[in-house]
Amino acid sequence: MERAGFAIRDVLVGVIVLGTLGALAVPTLSQVRMDSGRQACNGNYRFIAQASGSYTYDYSGYMWALNWKKGMYSPVNPNQSYSTDIQAQADQAATILRRLANLSPTSYPTPFGWISPISYSLTALMDYVNMPIPASYLVCPEDWVRQPFLEGDFSILSSSGGDGSSSSWRARYSSSYTLGTSHWGVSRQTMVPQYSGFPGGPFVRSPVLYQTSSNDSNWSYDGYLDAPNVHGPKQESEVRFPSNKVFLFDEYARHNGKPRYFAYQSAGQDLLFYDGSLRYYRTDSTNPGWDASHSTIRGNMTSRFQFWKYANIWGGLDNGVSQANFRAGWYRWTRGGLYGWDVPRLSSMVGKLPNSSIIENEVDTSPATGAW
Repeated sequence: MERAGFAIRDVLVGVIVLGTLGALAVPTLSQVRMDSGRQACNGNYRFIAQASGSYTYDYSGYMWALNWKKGMYSPVNPNQSYSTDIQAQADQAATILRRLANLSPTSYPTPFGWISPISYSLTALMDYVNMPIPASYLVCPEDWVRQPFLEGDFSILSSSGGDGSSSSWRARYSSSYTLGTSHWGVSRQTMVPQYSGFPGGPFVRSPVLYQTSSNDSNWSYDGYLDAPNVHGPKQESEVRFPSNKVFLFDEYARHNGKPRYFAYQSAGQDLLFYDGSLRYYRTDSTNPGWDASHSTIRGNMTSRFQFWKYANIWGGLDNGVSQANFRAGWYRWTRGGLYGWDVPRLSSMVGKLPNSSIIENEVDTSPATGAW
């Protein structure tokens, strides 16, 4: 009579089966985690889209953007008026952040020379929503740097070699999401009065703010900084192609493995459009943008924006390099601004680098000449 029990062979078979199931389960669980992170991130986009629609309705068709202007008097220093819109809007962004985070103006002054629309345009929407910050709707669940901020852990800023300065308090309340520059800047380079006190002239080209080619943390103007009413809220009607113009995106594609800087051709992410839709695109399926750095080349459809990106605490670069060069603005610097479109790209060019011999149509040319 045989004794009941497991033979060594049976045990080995069981181990192999369990090992195989475990190997299959690990990527599945990883995918589930990634999918849940993506869904939560999309929920953030949808909340922002709904709040944005409500804002536009309440403000007679204007979309949110910082709106303090040159000539206004500072609420912190009532005897001081602002000399430029940029100065006024820097103080506005800082004032909103301080109020929502319950910070003192004395301990947390507005940083000198701060151009707030670049990374802090969302403060205008924060002001409207009026929820305390840090807030989860501003942070991608897979933005591992900002996630601890939600629990009050800002230690990475003090150990990051530069982001721990006294003025970097604002970094604690930054968002994973960002806007194209045309949302708060110029869409077409129109003529504007150089000085607010002389509405009849002299007239100058409206200044365009762009990232300098040599350093991604430096920005510059081509035009007169004093020109009034250039940066601020735009009418929703200015968006000519709401379903084709990117409204909000993340500077890093985070939901398909290791985060990748958005300007890499093969980086892909969900993009929020001005019609409120949310759709996934690879970067090289969108229009490659235009060169914003000088007025003489802005009308050239083959001139592409070139800039360096440096790895920092917010995200690294492919192959662990400290810096990388990109030669396309994609949906951050798109010729035509709110008048143009970001998708679809010329179908024959999808997946390819921009070609200087090929003109890719990415702007509405219906106004008189279609030129800047």
